[in-house]
Amino acid sequence: MYGGQAGILTDYNCNYDYLFVVGGDGIIKWRGDWDEVVVKAAIDAAMDELAAAPVGDVPDSRHRLLANYPNPFNPLTRIPYELAEGSGTVSVQLDILDVRGRLLKTLVQTEQASGQHLEAVWDGTDKQGRRLPSGTYVSRLRVDGVPQSRFMTLVK
Repeated sequence: MYGGQAGILTDYNCNYDYLFVVGGDGIIKWRGDWDEVVVKAAIDAAMDELAAAPVGDVPDSRHRLLANYPNPFNPLTRIPYELAEGSGTVSVQLDILDVRGRLLKTLVQTEQASGQHLEAVWDGTDKQGRRLPSGTYVSRLRVDGVPQSRFMTLVK
């Protein structure tokens, strides 16, 4: 039924479901109406494909990005991280990103000694010092190029 302004649909009645099964590569592997046997077979095939996909070497990440506190926060939050025991130093970078992955600010970018518990403080500003709006942000720690990320929420 159409109604309202400029023919905008105001009432929609759909009597069926259309299902999709997406494989590990993000490609739709199957779509169709509900049929338990067919849906189960499509899901099993997609899971088999995902399990068979080569992952490559997963770097050992004994370093840990811990949960920021407080979270949600205003006006600032502390972002703790731990560098695993070892000899020498490691390359450390701690960035703040928006949910689209755009770099907003770099809090730490230096060589640091292994075996430490450290933390950085973020005051909710970007690299130009502008206050950012309420929302979800990402803290991303890279130790020797291996990334870890966590979400955090700024509220005003």
